[in-house]
Amino acid sequence: MKFDLQICFAKPVSKVLRAPKARIRLSPIGYCLLLCLYFLRPVSAAESDKLSVYAPRARYSIPVVSFDGRQYVGLLDLIEPLGTPELKPEGKRWKLRLPDPKASGKFADAEIEQGSSGIKVRGRQTTLSAPARVENHRLLLPLHGIGTVLIPLLGTDVTFHESARRLFLGGTASAISTELRKGEPSILALHFAEAVNPNIHSEGNALILSFTRDPVVSFSEKEALNDKLFSSSAYEEKNGAATLTINGNAPLLAKFAENGRTIIISAAPAPPAATAAASSPSTEQPQESPEAAVQAPSAGEPVLPSAVPPPARRPATPAFVVVIDAAHGGSDTGARITPNLPEKEITLSLARKLRQELQARHIAVSMLRDSDSDVTLEQRVLAANLARPSVFVSLHAEPGGTLRIYTPVLPASSGTPLERNTFLPWQSAQGAFSAESSSLASAAAAAMDKRKMNAQVRPAFLQPMHSIAAPAIAIEVPADSKGAKIPEDRLAGALAEAIAERKPNAGGMQ
Repeated sequence: MKFDLQICFAKPVSKVLRAPKARIRLSPIGYCLLLCLYFLRPVSAAESDKLSVYAPRARYSIPVVSFDGRQYVGLLDLIEPLGTPELKPEGKRWKLRLPDPKASGKFADAEIEQGSSGIKVRGRQTTLSAPARVENHRLLLPLHGIGTVLIPLLGTDVTFHESARRLFLGGTASAISTELRKGEPSILALHFAEAVNPNIHSEGNALILSFTRDPVVSFSEKEALNDKLFSSSAYEEKNGAATLTINGNAPLLAKFAENGRTIIISAAPAPPAATAAASSPSTEQPQESPEAAVQAPSAGEPVLPSAVPPPARRPATPAFVVVIDAAHGGSDTGARITPNLPEKEITLSLARKLRQELQARHIAVSMLRDSDSDVTLEQRVLAANLARPSVFVSLHAEPGGTLRIYTPVLPASSGTPLERNTFLPWQSAQGAFSAESSSLASAAAAAMDKRKMNAQVRPAFLQPMHSIAAPAIAIEVPADSKGAKIPEDRLAGALAEAIAERKPNAGGMQ
């Protein structure tokens, strides 16, 4: 068969394909070629380049820009979270001054000239790998060889994984230690020098842990585990993040232990038979010793209740309740937005603003914490489910510029849909509400878009959402040294509007 295919687009292919009046008649081969053109097009929404910095008192990410094939970072972006620097231009010469990290009451300084590769740090001349640049009134330094500036300026050691753009200051890098305990089934314990908070999600039988804020490293890229449950592990660093993938021969489940310093990976529990949950579960939570945390829990001593009771409401419970979870709190500070601003303060402030907006719409609210208090993940699940919520919202913050809405990813999937009016498996109670959670996330994104806030909707294994017996979403707001980058009243108003639409007879409310 011989044919000629000639297609001219005045608009991007994606817009032509969506245009209701566009009609293109193609042979089957021509149609396949068109699809290839569409799917091989450049993706404009690709994640932007970033540098992750890990210091003893700060963990943050900053943008990376490219000029003439070289990568640059803003000097003030790089230094500001580590102290209170002053950077002033004097013509083409820029002067940096910041408190000396090694000597109280003294200052460290540097002089940089725009367009020059020379730089003077603490009075000593050194050379950059490329000329300094100024773009949009920001002084940019080449990323390659940035240690030649930071080591004398900060008086600290620097470890730079340049290809992955991960910068470790002051010996913060720590290796992941793995411990495989054989059994029926086996468990895999991941040990860390300090508490970690990775983003965890599953893809088939693989469990993927992504570390952006935690300075973890691994000495091996691939490791064969040769176990009946665990087949292998793979470690990768890319664009400011480290990813550890645990490959299994069955669905896997992650659980935190030792206050976040250990992650226990085990086989995901199979959904219980319908006849197995005939009696109400105990809500008593036995205490776990650090030694017992890496032992597979026995069938008679569950760490958590095995099921969530069906939602039979008590007469005193309001018909429509929203549970707000201000993430972290107490000794769990969350991410360090700056050395003096922890994530827990931003989430609590936003939670109070959201409560105010919901109550203004005559919606009952239950706060999981309304002070700087310690609340464990298990306590959050118990309190939330006992409140019989109509909606559950978890609030988070991180350094960066992207507003995200997360929908729950369950630790294990089942071919049988869950029935919410029966006892629900504790670790996957969200399965009976996942469709409503996705709908709520879409409504929240639409409400934010109306207020000129662009939000990305993504699935994530984010504790404790998978155990919540209600439509559940998590919001992660971008933050900087001043707090949330998005005005709290705008964000809370958008969320409250999306939630209020779910209230029965919402159409009559004003």
